Amino acid sequence: MINAGELRHKITIQSATETTGAYGTESTWADFLANRPAAILPSAVGRDVFRTAEGNINAIKFKMRYYAGVLPDMRIVHNSQNYRITQVENVRNMNVELLITAETAGT
Repeated sequence: MINAGELRHKITIQSATETTGAYGTESTWADFLANRPAAILPSAVGRDVFRTAEGNINAIKFKMRYYAGVLPDMRIVHNSQNYRITQVENVRNMNVELLITAETAGT
């Protein structure tokens, strides 16, 4: 169960959309769930930094109430930072809470 006091951060989940115009097909991001309350798990539990050839990849976990349709090909926007969703877990398959693992590339 999620305590309401845990969900102190506002996140937006966006999905990629493709539009066809005069210049061809463009890929843009549209809000799927806007300004939803979420918890960011503490650094020791939810955030890992991986070193790759492209730079550092910061992995972070978000906890939020269950919403159907959240997929790994979406992204999270939090404090103007974009996070690519890598995993979506429906905790205990009870449709109560989601645990979302996401990452962002940094230097």
